[in-house]
Amino acid sequence: MTFLKQVWVFLSRWGGLLGPILIFFACIGLILLAGINRTVGHQKGIWSLAGIPQMFEDKFYDYRVREQIKEQRLDPDITIVRLDDMTLSKIGTWPIPRKFHSQLIRRFKHFGAKVVTLDILFPENSQDLAQDHDFASAIREFREAGGEVVLPYSLTEQDPKEFAGEKGDALTVTPDFVYMQSGNAQLNKQTKPFWINRHTFPIEELVKTDALMGHIGNQEDRDGVFRHYRIIANYEDESGSSVYVASMGLAAAEAFSGKKAKIFTSSNGQAVLNFKGKDIKLDEWGEIKVRYSAKSENYQSLTYYDVLMAKDDDPEMRRAFEGRLVMVGSTAEGAHDLRNSPIDPKMPGMYTHTNVTHQLLHGYVYEPEESSFSVSLLMMLLGFLVIVVVQRWGNALVDIGTLVAVSGTVVALDSKLFLPQGYELRLFYCLLCFFSTYSWSTFINFYRSAKEKKQIKGTFARYVSPAIVNEMLDHPDKLKVGGEKRDITCLFSDVRDFTSISEKLTATELSGMLNQYMGQMTDIVFETKGTLDKYIGDAIVAFWGAPLDLPNHPEHAVEGAVKMMELLPAINADFLTRGLPEFKVGIGLNSGECSVGNMGSNKIFSYTALGDNMNLGARLEGLCKYYGVQILISEYTHARLSPEKFRFRAVDRVKVKGKTHPVKIYEVIHGAHPLAKDREALDFYNSAYDSFMEKNFAKAKTLLEGILLAHPDDKPTARLLKLCEKWQQEAVPEDFDVTTMTEK
Repeated sequence: MTFLKQVWVFLSRWGGLLGPILIFFACIGLILLAGINRTVGHQKGIWSLAGIPQMFEDKFYDYRVREQIKEQRLDPDITIVRLDDMTLSKIGTWPIPRKFHSQLIRRFKHFGAKVVTLDILFPENSQDLAQDHDFASAIREFREAGGEVVLPYSLTEQDPKEFAGEKGDALTVTPDFVYMQSGNAQLNKQTKPFWINRHTFPIEELVKTDALMGHIGNQEDRDGVFRHYRIIANYEDESGSSVYVASMGLAAAEAFSGKKAKIFTSSNGQAVLNFKGKDIKLDEWGEIKVRYSAKSENYQSLTYYDVLMAKDDDPEMRRAFEGRLVMVGSTAEGAHDLRNSPIDPKMPGMYTHTNVTHQLLHGYVYEPEESSFSVSLLMMLLGFLVIVVVQRWGNALVDIGTLVAVSGTVVALDSKLFLPQGYELRLFYCLLCFFSTYSWSTFINFYRSAKEKKQIKGTFARYVSPAIVNEMLDHPDKLKVGGEKRDITCLFSDVRDFTSISEKLTATELSGMLNQYMGQMTDIVFETKGTLDKYIGDAIVAFWGAPLDLPNHPEHAVEGAVKMMELLPAINADFLTRGLPEFKVGIGLNSGECSVGNMGSNKIFSYTALGDNMNLGARLEGLCKYYGVQILISEYTHARLSPEKFRFRAVDRVKVKGKTHPVKIYEVIHGAHPLAKDREALDFYNSAYDSFMEKNFAKAKTLLEGILLAHPDDKPTARLLKLCEKWQQEAVPEDFDVTTMTEK
C-alpha cells in the first residue's frame, strides 16, 4: 500500500473526527494571526501572512458596525459645521478668505459655543495680513469668553538634524504647546519619532493666540480603510527627550470635558492612555482603533454659509451651538478630504476626528483584547460542540437548522450584547469554524454515503433487480446486512436429467443453453422483486423478502415460479429449432424464517440465506420428479397465498429426509399446465383428494379414473389412484396419508 493510499485510508476512517478538530484549532490560529497583525503593524503596507486573516475579520466587523450605527441617536454634545460645495459656490473662492473664518468664530462666540475645532490648515500668511490679524483677534475673543479653539497641524518622520537650515520638513524648535506627560510610556520603539511638519503648522500670528493644537493625518490599513487613529505621538525635543503631542480628537475632548489625559505603561509593558477614568491601550505608534459610532446624520449639522448668514436672534442657532463642541471641516468633494472608513466609503476626514472625540467623551472604549479573544473562543467552542454533537444524529434537516440557529444566536449576541459594550469579537472566524465544521462533516457523510452506496450497488447488483438496488440506495434504513433473521420465501429450481443432457452436447452448446435459460429465469426473479442467491450448476436458488422487506413475498415468489414455467415452453421451442434437447424443470418453494446476510470472509463473501426452511425448499424441488410435477410449495407458503390469484391442488403429506413432522405439499397450476384449462378435472381431483383423506377410497377412485381418461399422463392422479386401490385391499394405518422419504 502506497503512502498516499495509507493517508487516504486514514482520512476515510478518522476524517469525520479529526477534520472538525483541525478546523477548530485552525480558526483559533487565524484569530491569533489577526490579533498579532493588529498589534504589530496594520499600516505597513506589506502583505504578510497575518494580513490576510485580519482583512476578512475587519471587513465583517465593519459591516456589523454599520448595522449598529443605524440605531444611534443624535450626539448631545457635538455640532458639525460643514464647509460644503454650496458654501464654496456662495463664497466663490478657495481657500476660504480668513475674514469669513473670523466671522464664523464670532458667530460661535455669539451663540455660546464652548469649543471650536477647525479641521482647516493655516500654514501660510494670507495676502491681506489684516485678515490674519483679525482672525487671530477672533480666536482671542473666543478664548477670553471662556471658550477654546483647536487648530490642526501634521507630523513628519523627517529628522531636522539631517538637514541644514530650512531644507527639512520638520521644525527645528520645540513648540510651547508640546503635550508634556509624566510616566514612562514609550512609543515608536521600532520607528523614528515624529516632528512637527513646518509645511502644515499654523502661522505665528495664530500660534500666539495660545489656541490649542492637535495633529491630524492618519494612515489607512492595508485594504485602504481608515480604522486606526494616531491619538498620541511622541515628539523629540531639542534635548533628545521624548514628550507627547495630542491629536485633534484628543485635544478637542480635553478642552470640552476639562479633563486631561495621562499616559502610562501597563504591567505587561503596553502604553495606555487614560481619559476620564477609562484606559485605552495604544500600539507602538500611539494609535487606537476608532470605535466608529456615528455617521454624519448622527450629528446636528449646519453648513458654513448658513452659520455666517444666521441672524443674531436665531433660536435654532442658539440650540445648535450653546455649550457645545463645534467641529468645522470640509465636506466638499472638491476639497479631496474624503476617506474610506468602515461606516462610509467616502467619509469626510473631519468625521474621523469627530468620532474619536465622541468616543472619548462618552467612554466608548474597546474592551481589552484578551477579553474579546476569550469571549470569541468561548462562543466558537460552544457553537462548535453543538454542531458536532447534533451532526452525530445524521439528520440533514436538523444539521442545517442547528447551523443556522447557532450562527444566528452568535450574531444576535454580538449585535445586542457584546458589540455595544465594546467587545471586538472575531466573529468572522467563529462563523467560519461553524460553517467549515458543518461542511466538512457533510462532505464526510456524503463521501461515506457514496462509498456505502457503491458498495451496496456492487454487492447486490448481482443478486437483485436494479429497481431493488435503487430502492436500497434511496432508503438504506430498510437494509440490514449481516446474518439477521428474516421471514422469506425461497425458491429452488433444477433441470431434470441435466447430466445426460450435458453428455450429448459440446461445451459451447451446453454453456449457450445454460446462459440463455438462466439469464431469462434470473430476469424473472428480478422482475418479481426477488434476490438471486446463487447458481449451483444448472440449479437456481433465489429468495424473496430480503434484503428489503416484502410483506407479500410468498405471492411474489410463486408468481416468479409460474412465470418461469410459462416461459419454459418458448425456451424449449428455441432449443428444438437449433437441434438441442429440451429442459425439464422442477421448482420447490417454502416460506419461513431464515438467517440472511453476507456470509464468508472479509474479502470474499456472498449474500445468501441459510436455515432449516431453506433445506425444506430444496427438498421440495427434489420431490418434483418423484411426484411428476413442476412446481411444489409447502403448506407454509400455501397458507399465505390468495386462492383468487393462484390455483393449487394438494399432492401429499410428506416427511422429507431429516424431518420428523410431515408437511403438506401442493402443486401450483400454472398457465402451461395440462389442468390449467380443464377446471372440471382440477375440481374432480380436489374432491378426490378430500375423499381420500376421509378414507372414502371408492369415491376417490371413481373420480380419479375419470380424470385419467382425459389426462392419462397426470402423475399425481395416477399415484393417488394406486394408493386408493392399495388401501381398499389392505388395512389402513393411522399415517396412511403420509409419505416418508428416505432420500433427498
